[in-house]
Amino acid sequence: MIKYYGTPLSPIKIFEEALTGKNVLIPFPRRDDFTRAVKLCNKIIIDNGAFSVWKKGISIDWNTYYNWIDEVWDDISFFIIPDVIDGTESENDQLIEDFFINHNKLKTKAVPVWHVDESLDRLLELATTFEYVAFGSSGKYATVGNKEWHIRMDEVMRFICDDLGYPKVKIHMLRCLNQKVFTKYPFYSGDSTNLARNHKRDGWENIINRHHYFNSPRRYER
Repeated sequence: MIKYYGTPLSPIKIFEEALTGKNVLIPFPRRDDFTRAVKLCNKIIIDNGAFSVWKKGISIDWNTYYNWIDEVWDDISFFIIPDVIDGTESENDQLIEDFFINHNKLKTKAVPVWHVDESLDRLLELATTFEYVAFGSSGKYATVGNKEWHIRMDEVMRFICDDLGYPKVKIHMLRCLNQKVFTKYPFYSGDSTNLARNHKRDGWENIINRHHYFNSPRRYER
Protein backbone atom coordinates (compact mmCIF):
# COMPACT_ATOMS: atom_id res chain seq x y z
CA MET A 1 0.00 0.00 0.00
CA ILE A 2 1.23 3.47 -0.86
CA LYS A 3 1.39 5.50 2.36
CA TYR A 4 1.03 9.28 2.40
CA TYR A 5 1.95 11.38 5.42
CA GLY A 6 -0.21 14.42 6.08
CA THR A 7 1.27 17.88 6.49
CA PRO A 8 2.04 20.56 7.61
CA LEU A 9 4.86 19.13 9.67
CA SER A 10 7.12 21.27 11.81
CA PRO A 11 9.84 22.02 12.66
CA ILE A 12 11.51 22.02 9.26
CA LYS A 13 14.31 19.80 10.59
CA ILE A 14 11.80 17.04 11.40
CA PHE A 15 10.16 17.40 7.98
CA GLU A 16 13.53 16.96 6.29
CA GLU A 17 14.54 14.01 8.47
CA ALA A 18 11.21 12.18 8.40
CA LEU A 19 9.79 12.89 4.95
CA THR A 20 12.72 13.07 2.55
CA GLY A 21 11.96 10.43 -0.08
CA LYS A 22 8.55 9.70 1.45
CA ASN A 23 5.06 10.31 0.05
CA VAL A 24 3.09 13.25 1.43
CA LEU A 25 -0.43 14.67 1.47
CA ILE A 26 -0.73 18.44 1.24
CA PRO A 27 -4.07 19.92 2.42
CA PHE A 28 -5.17 22.88 0.32
CA PRO A 29 -5.95 25.17 3.31
CA ARG A 30 -2.47 24.50 4.79
CA ARG A 31 -0.16 24.14 1.83
CA ASP A 32 2.79 25.56 3.79
CA ASP A 33 5.04 22.59 2.97
CA PHE A 34 4.28 22.25 -0.73
CA THR A 35 7.47 23.82 -2.11
CA ARG A 36 9.55 21.86 0.38
CA ALA A 37 7.75 18.65 -0.55
CA VAL A 38 8.46 19.16 -4.25
CA LYS A 39 12.18 19.37 -3.46
CA LEU A 40 12.43 16.53 -0.95
CA CYS A 41 9.55 14.08 -1.24
CA ASN A 42 8.57 11.27 -3.60
CA LYS A 43 4.83 11.35 -4.43
CA ILE A 44 2.59 14.32 -3.56
CA ILE A 45 -1.20 14.24 -3.35
CA ILE A 46 -3.50 17.16 -2.62
CA ASP A 47 -6.42 16.98 -0.22
CA ASN A 48 -9.21 19.50 -0.73
CA GLY A 49 -9.28 20.28 2.99
CA ALA A 50 -13.05 19.82 3.31
CA PHE A 51 -12.74 17.87 6.57
CA SER A 52 -10.60 20.52 8.27
CA VAL A 53 -12.73 23.48 7.23
CA TRP A 54 -15.91 21.55 8.10
CA LYS A 55 -14.64 21.16 11.67
CA LYS A 56 -13.92 24.91 11.81
CA GLY A 57 -17.25 25.90 10.25
CA ILE A 58 -15.74 27.80 7.33
CA SER A 59 -15.85 27.34 3.55
CA ILE A 60 -13.48 27.14 0.57
CA ASP A 61 -13.73 28.81 -2.81
CA TRP A 62 -13.43 25.73 -5.01
CA ASN A 63 -12.51 27.77 -8.08
CA THR A 64 -9.44 28.95 -6.17
CA TYR A 65 -8.68 25.34 -5.36
CA TYR A 66 -8.90 24.20 -8.97
CA ASN A 67 -6.83 27.16 -10.17
CA TRP A 68 -4.08 26.16 -7.77
CA ILE A 69 -4.28 22.52 -8.84
CA ASP A 70 -3.74 23.70 -12.40
CA GLU A 71 -0.59 25.57 -11.28
CA VAL A 72 0.96 22.59 -9.46
CA TRP A 73 -0.27 19.94 -11.90
CA ASP A 74 3.15 18.64 -12.95
CA ASP A 75 4.26 18.07 -9.34
CA ILE A 76 1.34 16.00 -8.01
CA SER A 77 0.14 12.42 -8.39
CA PHE A 78 -3.53 13.14 -7.79
CA PHE A 79 -5.93 15.48 -6.01
CA ILE A 80 -9.21 14.99 -4.16
CA ILE A 81 -12.34 16.43 -5.80
CA PRO A 82 -14.26 18.71 -3.38
CA ASP A 83 -16.83 17.00 -1.19
CA VAL A 84 -19.33 17.93 1.53
CA ILE A 85 -18.66 16.32 4.89
CA ASP A 86 -21.94 14.96 6.27
CA GLY A 87 -23.62 16.29 3.14
CA THR A 88 -26.22 14.51 1.06
CA GLU A 89 -25.40 12.37 -1.94
CA SER A 90 -27.04 15.00 -4.12
CA GLU A 91 -24.75 17.69 -2.73
CA ASN A 92 -21.67 15.60 -3.39
CA ASP A 93 -22.88 14.57 -6.85
CA GLN A 94 -23.39 18.24 -7.65
CA LEU A 95 -19.75 19.00 -6.83
CA ILE A 96 -18.64 16.23 -9.17
CA GLU A 97 -20.98 17.50 -11.88
CA ASP A 98 -19.54 21.00 -11.42
CA PHE A 99 -16.07 19.49 -11.78
CA PHE A 100 -16.92 17.86 -15.10
CA ILE A 101 -18.56 21.01 -16.42
CA ASN A 102 -15.86 23.47 -15.43
CA HIS A 103 -12.64 21.53 -14.84
CA ASN A 104 -12.86 18.34 -16.89
CA LYS A 105 -9.35 18.93 -18.29
CA LEU A 106 -8.03 17.92 -14.84
CA LYS A 107 -9.80 14.54 -14.82
CA THR A 108 -6.71 12.34 -15.27
CA LYS A 109 -5.52 13.14 -11.74
CA ALA A 110 -8.91 13.66 -10.09
CA VAL A 111 -10.11 11.34 -7.31
CA PRO A 112 -13.70 11.60 -5.97
CA VAL A 113 -14.72 10.85 -2.40
CA TRP A 114 -17.24 8.19 -1.48
CA HIS A 115 -18.37 8.54 2.12
CA VAL A 116 -18.72 5.25 3.96
CA ASP A 117 -22.27 6.09 5.06
CA GLU A 118 -23.40 6.69 1.48
CA SER A 119 -25.17 4.17 -0.73
CA LEU A 120 -23.37 1.34 -2.48
CA ASP A 121 -25.06 2.44 -5.69
CA ARG A 122 -23.18 5.74 -5.50
CA LEU A 123 -19.92 3.87 -4.93
CA LEU A 124 -20.53 1.74 -8.01
CA GLU A 125 -21.27 4.82 -10.09
CA LEU A 126 -18.02 6.47 -8.99
CA ALA A 127 -16.08 3.27 -9.60
CA THR A 128 -17.34 3.05 -13.17
CA THR A 129 -16.52 6.71 -13.86
CA PHE A 130 -13.11 6.99 -12.19
CA GLU A 131 -10.12 4.68 -11.87
CA TYR A 132 -9.43 5.77 -8.30
CA VAL A 133 -11.90 6.46 -5.47
CA ALA A 134 -11.15 7.83 -1.99
CA PHE A 135 -13.14 6.48 0.95
CA GLY A 136 -14.06 8.99 3.64
CA SER A 137 -15.35 7.87 7.04
CA SER A 138 -18.33 9.95 8.10
CA GLY A 139 -21.75 9.83 9.73
CA LYS A 140 -22.17 6.84 12.02
CA TYR A 141 -18.97 5.38 10.51
CA ALA A 142 -16.83 8.41 11.30
CA THR A 143 -14.55 6.50 13.68
CA VAL A 144 -12.13 4.46 11.61
CA GLY A 145 -11.59 0.99 13.02
CA ASN A 146 -14.44 0.64 15.50
CA LYS A 147 -16.88 -2.29 15.36
CA GLU A 148 -19.53 -0.50 13.29
CA TRP A 149 -16.90 0.72 10.83
CA HIS A 150 -15.51 -2.80 10.29
CA ILE A 151 -18.97 -4.28 9.77
CA ARG A 152 -19.71 -1.64 7.15
CA MET A 153 -16.31 -2.01 5.48
CA ASP A 154 -16.78 -5.77 5.17
CA GLU A 155 -20.12 -5.10 3.48
CA VAL A 156 -18.49 -2.60 1.14
CA MET A 157 -15.66 -4.98 0.21
CA ARG A 158 -18.05 -7.80 -0.58
CA PHE A 159 -19.82 -5.36 -2.90
CA ILE A 160 -16.90 -3.68 -4.65
CA CYS A 161 -14.58 -6.70 -5.04
CA ASP A 162 -14.85 -9.31 -7.76
CA ASP A 163 -15.29 -13.03 -7.15
CA LEU A 164 -11.56 -13.39 -6.43
CA GLY A 165 -11.58 -10.57 -3.88
CA TYR A 166 -9.88 -7.93 -6.01
CA PRO A 167 -11.38 -4.41 -5.89
CA LYS A 168 -12.92 -3.17 -9.14
CA VAL A 169 -11.34 0.26 -8.56
CA LYS A 170 -8.23 1.56 -6.81
CA ILE A 171 -9.14 2.64 -3.28
CA HIS A 172 -7.49 5.42 -1.30
CA MET A 173 -8.48 5.28 2.39
CA LEU A 174 -8.57 8.72 3.95
CA ARG A 175 -7.33 9.08 7.55
CA CYS A 176 -6.13 5.50 7.81
CA LEU A 177 -2.54 4.43 8.40
CA ASN A 178 -3.36 2.25 11.38
CA GLN A 179 -1.83 -1.12 10.60
CA LYS A 180 -4.54 -2.85 12.64
CA VAL A 181 -7.00 -1.51 10.06
CA PHE A 182 -5.32 -1.23 6.67
CA THR A 183 -3.86 -4.74 6.82
CA LYS A 184 -7.40 -6.16 6.66
CA TYR A 185 -8.53 -4.56 3.39
CA PRO A 186 -7.12 -4.22 -0.14
CA PHE A 187 -6.56 -0.47 -0.10
CA TYR A 188 -4.27 0.78 -2.88
CA SER A 189 -3.18 3.76 -0.76
CA GLY A 190 -3.94 5.62 2.43
CA ASP A 191 -3.00 8.68 4.44
CA SER A 192 -2.77 9.92 8.01
CA THR A 193 -1.74 13.02 9.96
CA ASN A 194 -0.49 10.90 12.86
CA LEU A 195 3.15 11.78 12.12
CA ALA A 196 2.46 15.51 12.05
CA ARG A 197 0.37 15.40 15.24
CA ASN A 198 2.32 12.94 17.37
CA HIS A 199 6.00 12.94 16.37
CA LYS A 200 7.00 14.86 19.53
CA ARG A 201 5.30 12.27 21.73
CA ASP A 202 6.05 9.04 19.84
CA GLY A 203 9.13 9.93 17.79
CA TRP A 204 8.98 10.15 14.01
CA GLU A 205 11.19 7.10 13.55
CA ASN A 206 8.81 4.92 15.56
CA ILE A 207 5.78 6.13 13.60
CA ILE A 208 7.42 5.56 10.22
CA ASN A 209 8.76 2.15 11.25
CA ARG A 210 5.32 0.99 12.41
CA HIS A 211 4.02 1.55 8.89
CA HIS A 212 7.07 0.32 6.99
CA TYR A 213 6.64 -3.37 7.69
CA PHE A 214 2.94 -3.63 6.91
CA ASN A 215 0.91 -3.52 3.71
CA SER A 216 -2.70 -4.03 2.69
CA PRO A 217 -3.57 -7.40 1.24
CA ARG A 218 -3.94 -7.42 -2.53
CA ARG A 219 -7.42 -8.90 -2.29
CA TYR A 220 -10.22 -9.19 0.23
CA GLU A 221 -10.61 -12.52 1.99
CA ARG A 222 -14.34 -13.14 1.99
